[in-house]
Amino acid sequence: MLPSGWEKQAIGKLCQSIVPGRNKPKSFDGHIPWITTPEIQGRYIPSEVQKNYVSLDAIKESGAKIVPVGSVIISAVGELGLTAIAKEEIVLNQQLHAFVCPDYICNEYLAYWLSTQKAYMDSVASKTTIPYMNKANCESIPVAYPPLPEQQKIAQILSTWDKAIQKLEALIASKQKRKKALMQQLLTGNKRFAGFEGEWRPTFLGKVADIVMGSSPKSEAYNEIGEGLPLLQGNTDIKNRLSAPRIYTTEITKECSPGDILLSVRAPVGAIALSLHTACIGRGIAGLKAKHGFCQGFLYQWLIFFEPKWDRLSQGSTFESVNSADIKNLHVFLPVDIKEQHKIASVFTTADTEIQTHQKQLFALKEQKKGLMQQLLTGKIRVKLDKES
Repeated sequence: MLPSGWEKQAIGKLCQSIVPGRNKPKSFDGHIPWITTPEIQGRYIPSEVQKNYVSLDAIKESGAKIVPVGSVIISAVGELGLTAIAKEEIVLNQQLHAFVCPDYICNEYLAYWLSTQKAYMDSVASKTTIPYMNKANCESIPVAYPPLPEQQKIAQILSTWDKAIQKLEALIASKQKRKKALMQQLLTGNKRFAGFEGEWRPTFLGKVADIVMGSSPKSEAYNEIGEGLPLLQGNTDIKNRLSAPRIYTTEITKECSPGDILLSVRAPVGAIALSLHTACIGRGIAGLKAKHGFCQGFLYQWLIFFEPKWDRLSQGSTFESVNSADIKNLHVFLPVDIKEQHKIASVFTTADTEIQTHQKQLFALKEQKKGLMQQLLTGKIRVKLDKES
């Protein structure tokens, strides 16, 4: 039952629907943004990731239409539910769909509403390898809406949360960028802390760490009721650089302990995490522990620093992997003085803690916004309108 004063219609009856563009133009030599799904980043498009621009001639040739400013865009193929608003005239590829709002519909409100309709979109999409909504599917999406002043007030409230989220995301990105730059200095010896003058030496990873290559148990030993040990099979059992096992196994092959470094040896090769568990590790994981005289924290940070460079060691055209020899023979450059290793590790541990704190705050903000949307976009909570409204 709709709240008092609210109405509900299919978006195709509510708005003018603009069929998206056809195929990729032959050339990108114009000034009108040509939008694809990956370029929907944030609330508005085009965004800072915009790549291609087309001319009017190319638009006519492709059979596409120019989408006016203020139109609400949704993804109709693949990742359904992506929503954005056009902040200038744009052209869409065939995976996107646009709606032009009438005077009594606030485009900001409509964008927020559509972002909550992924479940409906999934239900009407064609069940092929890639989910696909045709024009009729797109136009069938139901929209519940209050009078225009209430729409505008709801959009204003939610946009305030979005600004707080964006501000926190920018802070996290800034701290991550700063840490990356600091890694380039501290983990190469280009920058030294006062009081440390000892030499740095190249060595092999196998010389500084004990390495355990994982081995997968038989599938019949798997269970979800907690029998045996947690099983870490690969990157799917890692979350935010920490072990996050999904299943258990009663057959224990190879083990890792809390605090061990986890290295993904299959695609994505080189991904690094820490184990929170005493766990069984499958063949997609190697466990590493610094030997006596070397700092585990330094080794962990150095492997994160080296993470993007594993590609040159990986093998295979279909399923990339590295073997025990690749890992043991990896060249590591580090200070001889373990106190300097600990000092460097402590700096990055502090940076990681700050970033993780902000990430938790970001998660909480997003969850709070999600709950607020559920209340405001269903009319369970009614907003107070400004007097001028």
